[in-house]
Amino acid sequence: MSGITAEGFTLSIGDKRLLDEVGFDLAPGMTHAFIGEREAGKTVLLRALVGMWPSGAEVSGRLLVDGLEPTTLDAAERLVMRRRRLLFVPASGREALNPVIRVARHFEDVCSVLDDQGIRRSQRRAAIRDRARTALLDLGIADPERVLASLPDELSGGMRKRVLLSFALLLKPSVLTADDPTGGLDVTIQRQLMDLLASLQQQEGFMLVIATQDLGVVAHYADTITVLDRGQVVEHTTPMEFFSGPRSETGAAMLARARV
Repeated sequence: MSGITAEGFTLSIGDKRLLDEVGFDLAPGMTHAFIGEREAGKTVLLRALVGMWPSGAEVSGRLLVDGLEPTTLDAAERLVMRRRRLLFVPASGREALNPVIRVARHFEDVCSVLDDQGIRRSQRRAAIRDRARTALLDLGIADPERVLASLPDELSGGMRKRVLLSFALLLKPSVLTADDPTGGLDVTIQRQLMDLLASLQQQEGFMLVIATQDLGVVAHYADTITVLDRGQVVEHTTPMEFFSGPRSETGAAMLARARV
């Protein structure tokens, strides 16, 4: 079964519930936005969709993502799942990229799950570099060789995010989750990045799930919206319905601030 379904999904650490009886249905091949205030649970939920939850966390309820149930898998099986089908792009490139390893080496690590181990190492590296160059070009990077030779901190925030997205797209996921994909970028770069993502989604057919507080991004790119408040779903709607009049207090407050 494709798409994403949550029924009574709860994630707790000790006595604290980070996600509380979450439920929704998301259609395959679409773009879905989780929105809410800070600490609403957006990032926690996005990570949970790909089987990434904090050490010691307890999960219950049902979570079905593209036919897989992360809650029934052990940590090693969830890692394989993320490498093959359900991919997560964090908000910050600094969080995901080793600052002392050049981008080309990062690509080698990412592509290691795809390569035939029978191929000689030199041939494998050349093939990976070709893949990396193509992926960076697809994401609008005009000088991929410079990026591949760079350390992460030598790149801008927008460039690091494109590098992270290119990792994900090389693996051709069925579900791509992106935490705050436009955060920290100027408006022009935000639009370029989201347009590229939308174009690649059309080409590859993956489901795109984002967490954001940027209602401009939501208005232009989302097919459906889920509003979270303190770990609970308080509204599940479409952009047309949301911007005509949110049904939840959280959604109404966010829209009011955006219009000021």
